[in-house]
Order: sequence, then structure tokens, then C-alpha cells
Amino acid sequence: MTQRTADYFEPLADALASAGVRHSPTELHGVICGLLSTGAGGQDAELLGMLAAHSELVGQWPAEAAQGFVALRDLAASGYAGETLELALLLPDDDEELGVRVAALAQWCEGFLVGFGTGSAGVRDSDLAPGLQEALSDLAAVSQADLPEENSPEEEAMFEQIAEHCRMAALMIFTEIVMVSRKASAGEAADTPPVRH
Repeated sequence: MTQRTADYFEPLADALASAGVRHSPTELHGVICGLLSTGAGGQDAELLGMLAAHSELVGQWPAEAAQGFVALRDLAASGYAGETLELALLLPDDDEELGVRVAALAQWCEGFLVGFGTGSAGVRDSDLAPGLQEALSDLAAVSQADLPEENSPEEEAMFEQIAEHCRMAALMIFTEIVMVSRKASAGEAADTPPVRH
């Protein structure tokens, strides 16, 4: 059976707790997605090292955590690159209280911004296209979200819309940075005449 992103939440939460890491699986998934959106984090050792630095981990990741992070990275990379826009955010189950899910979405956005900042080190905000700046600003705003006062259907619907907006912002950032870069590289390769010997 193929595992989905959501299947990794509980096992990762347990592995992180046993390693003494206070960061949530949701936040670290955001870091992974932020790194990937810049083209970074593609190598296992690089990814695990960046996550360890963010988490202030002493020593190595437990095997379960390392395997979970690599699997989540592979799922996110597939979600980014697929034509069906299947990127999934690692959030608590829908049966959790709305406040827990809102806090988790804020953590995911915070993690995404950390991953993006790490992967795009040296790039100034002013160098980014206005659409990218707006998407990053939206994610920053969600990372500071207040918890809802109640679990009303309206609040639930608003949460779903905001989570989807965050997912689409991440996809747009990846498309603008990584896919445009890949197309430009492919175009340059196509424009280069073959070498004849």
C-alpha cells in the first residue's frame, strides 16, 4: 500500500519525542517543502543535516525519523513536480480540534519560510518577483495566525480555504523558482550547438 503524507504524522511525532526534539512534524515538513521550493534538500545527507541544524539536534537522527523525513521529501518533490498539483501539507487529522490544526498550519508556514530562507540564502527579497514576495508574505501572515475562538462550521471552512491557499502558495513558489530555472537550463542546453569532432 502506498503511504500518504498524512501517514507519517504520528510515527514522526513519536520519533521526534524520543529524540528529544521539540519541533513538530508539521514544522519540519514545512522546512522540507521550503527547501525543495528553492531546489535545495534533494540529497539525503543535505536534507537531514539542514533539519538537524534547525532542530538543534545533537548527534544523528533516529533511523525512523531519518526514513520518515526522506520519504516526506520524496512525496513533496513528487507533489511539486506532478501535473496534478498533489502537494500535501503534513497536518494533524481533521478530527483534531480546530485550534490544534490552526496552530499546526502556522507551524508549517513558519517552517516553510525557514526552509525557503535557508535554500535561497543570499537572495534579497527585492530580487524576487512581486508574486513571490506576496506568496511569502501570505505564508508569513499565516505563521502568526491567532487561534480561533470557536469550532464553528464557518471557522472550519475558513481554515480549509487558508490551508489550500498556503498549499497553492508553496506550489507557486516552487514553480516560479525551480521550474522556471529548469526550463531556462533546458532552453540553454537546446540552444547550444552540438560539438563536432
